[in-house]
Amino acid sequence: MVHVRHRSYHPFDYHVPTRIVGGPGAVAQLPAELDRYGIERPLIITDAGIRAVGLLDPVLTALTAEARTAEIFDGIASDPTTHSVEEAARRIREGGHDGIIALGGGSPLDAAKAAAAVATSGRPVLELVGPERITTDPLPVIAIPTTAGTGSEVTRFCVLSDPASSRKVSISSMRVLPVLAILDPELTSGLPAPLTAATGFDALAHAIESFGSVWNNPISEGHAKNAVALIGRHLLTALREPENLEARAGMLAASCIAELAANSTRLGLTHALAVPLGGLHSIPHGVAVAIVLPEMCAFNEELESTRYTELAALLSPDADNLERAVRELRDAAGLTSRLRDWDVGEDDFAPVVEIAVGSDNTEANPRAAGPGELTELLRAAL
Repeated sequence: MVHVRHRSYHPFDYHVPTRIVGGPGAVAQLPAELDRYGIERPLIITDAGIRAVGLLDPVLTALTAEARTAEIFDGIASDPTTHSVEEAARRIREGGHDGIIALGGGSPLDAAKAAAAVATSGRPVLELVGPERITTDPLPVIAIPTTAGTGSEVTRFCVLSDPASSRKVSISSMRVLPVLAILDPELTSGLPAPLTAATGFDALAHAIESFGSVWNNPISEGHAKNAVALIGRHLLTALREPENLEARAGMLAASCIAELAANSTRLGLTHALAVPLGGLHSIPHGVAVAIVLPEMCAFNEELESTRYTELAALLSPDADNLERAVRELRDAAGLTSRLRDWDVGEDDFAPVVEIAVGSDNTEANPRAAGPGELTELLRAAL
């Protein structure tokens, strides 16, 4: 198998138009931000779980304080489907909404970005799947994450499930980027430990994979290293002290910064495998990422050990090996499950590998990997 030679400095085009504001209580700025972007009839897109646990309340309180109102669509599932996006787009059109408030984890944020594009394009969502197939500007989206992992508030991607094909599909367009991201750690305070750990590892993978990407550039590299350092500093504290706002703010920043890196570089073998593992075997995304990430680190370190030593020290000051540092953090975070714990065996590898081979995340990985190498990574994660 041919190795891909890593190049940090080559021609690049870095552009992220999203404005980012943050801090405890930042959601109170929402009415002023709606005015800034000329949004008079917003639709809040979220999921029923967010509403049930009260995370919608601070948004409604902020709006009520300024005599503003918004309708709510909470029909987004934890694994958003193309159908739910079409339904949200229908609500946008029928309600005459001129902007979106997206509230939640990656699922509501991705679905909201996609719905904002479908509503203005007049085309079904599947016609927008693929790179840069959106030709009209979506409605403006204000994204408010309630987890620290996906970084969807600053990405050009909308990852959805297509029930007809039983596969994940992705819209990729700079047009879907939110106009504003509000990072309020009070909305992640008290997030349950398993979700904190899984989403935190998703953010860590974004940073590590972006750092290693063959499309890495000086700007993305700086973001990736900062995100790794923030996760090393704050993830375990957020797990041990769920109400610690400094740790929560640090993880929200890390999640956002990791995607400011990955938005321009794509990812690597961890996500190439984790996405079909989730789609075919219903493994929560962050958990699938945590299972595969150390194995990818070991695979890539054989090619670029010196380069990854730098990341290892950022994650854990005494570490000199990234695979070990990631594995130790994963165990300390309680993410100890393996593929076999999700009823995945060797007989299940072929469909996962088939999808991963065709992923641009595999193409971005610094060490080339074909079906054999990908199969070995899965075997190591059993």
